[in-house]
Amino acid sequence: MQAKTLIIAYGNRDREDDGAGWHILDKLALQLGLKTPEFPGDQVSTPDGRLTLLYLFQLLPEMAEDIADYDQLIFIDAHNSPNLPNLVFEQVLPDQTHSAFTHHMGPGELLAIAQILGRKLPLSWILSVRGFSFRFARTLSEETSEMVDQAFSRLLTHLSLTV
Repeated sequence: MQAKTLIIAYGNRDREDDGAGWHILDKLALQLGLKTPEFPGDQVSTPDGRLTLLYLFQLLPEMAEDIADYDQLIFIDAHNSPNLPNLVFEQVLPDQTHSAFTHHMGPGELLAIAQILGRKLPLSWILSVRGFSFRFARTLSEETSEMVDQAFSRLLTHLSLTV
């Protein structure tokens, strides 16, 4: 893992499957021996500074300034679209259209803002699992929980980490 990477997990972990991104981030933090970011805005980095984990409720336009500091971004979220695969891992490009993912501002929109501001655009990816239940609870639905495990494995492979 050579590139300086920012992993942004977003969603409300108090709303069942909307917290899938946080659950994936939690697994990664444990794998790396790091403290899991617990509250929106919390972040933690590996001792060498090459990997930063950030937890948010949603993406914000002002983040466009900060992402230029990284070589790679990985956005982790839940989606609720039956038109998407249950597990999505794909490159993200700047895009000004509204996202099918569950939050108001999508990763492509954030990259588009950074591009408009003339900032460097990191190589960016979205890792998303389908959410089925969004009630008030900190647990995941059974279907989403299984996909979180698959997504975590996919993330480890992408980062060249082992279980």
